[in-house]
Amino acid sequence: MLQYVRSVIAARPQRDVLRGRLQPTGVLMHHIPVMIDEVQRYLLHKHSRLILDGTTGCGGHARAILACNPNVELIGVDWDADALDIARNELESFAPRARLIRASYSDVAAYLGATDMLDGALLDLGLSSLQLDLTTRGFGYQKNGPLDMRMSGEGTTAAAFIQTSSGDELRRVLIEYGEVTRAGRIARAIKKASDDDEMSTTFDLKNAVESALGGTASPAMLSRVFQGIRIAVNGELGNINTFLNAVIGRMNEGGRIVVISYQSLEDRLVKNFFKLKSSSCVCPPGVPLCVCGQVPTLKLLTRRVVKPSAAEVASNPRSRSARLRAVQIVNTVNGE
Repeated sequence: MLQYVRSVIAARPQRDVLRGRLQPTGVLMHHIPVMIDEVQRYLLHKHSRLILDGTTGCGGHARAILACNPNVELIGVDWDADALDIARNELESFAPRARLIRASYSDVAAYLGATDMLDGALLDLGLSSLQLDLTTRGFGYQKNGPLDMRMSGEGTTAAAFIQTSSGDELRRVLIEYGEVTRAGRIARAIKKASDDDEMSTTFDLKNAVESALGGTASPAMLSRVFQGIRIAVNGELGNINTFLNAVIGRMNEGGRIVVISYQSLEDRLVKNFFKLKSSSCVCPPGVPLCVCGQVPTLKLLTRRVVKPSAAEVASNPRSRSARLRAVQIVNTVNGE
């Protein structure tokens, strides 16, 4: 298990301290990448040469991958500039073999060169400790901060998204992306608070949810509401689908894709994609003979989802909801 603990730096502008090993004001960060052993086991193989870490974050998985195999080169991608600043420092000793790029992992053409063919690709979805622990990022409901939720730090904030969305749109987002019960009532309360100019902080959103429910909202309910809005703001599910479709055509035969998800929507999307691309027939039920002519592109390496060990969950509670799935490329022609 890798763990990186950095010092607390106080009384300095936040953007200035997020450089290398320096810290955001008043924050002690612990970065523990999840399922390190499982990632290495399923991602790396004897012919591994070029690996993509599409969600590099603070560099935990990337460091473990580079340390495990001296022949591997790594492309590390993240659209969070603050996280990449820390990752550059973490991977300094591997600099000749590590190429770090600020981009969305879904924009494969932006970071893979014309001749880059991958032997492995990793996505560790969800929020990093850096994003969760910084109140200024607005991802959590436990501490008050600006209602931001942008993983890239650019584009439309969560507060602006709520302001420009209709009540029906918010209801749809809460149902589809948060699987929220009583979504209509909660959406109306959120929209009313926004119309009354009372929707600029995370506590504003929390208070709106509680007002809709007539009392204190459970952590599970608040998590689902925040999740739904965050997914909408960042286009997360669409990004996963775009990435998976694109990256298959940029991998060598025998290459592997590993995805770690943290909630059911992500895991279901990945599971269904892997199942579809590993199937030899996708004809509708009831067709007596196969006429689709599909050739499987992928081979499932994990027939069932892989979960973190009890020991890992005990040492890192944030790993509890992690779910890992892995596949291997078996037909590069069909993946283009």
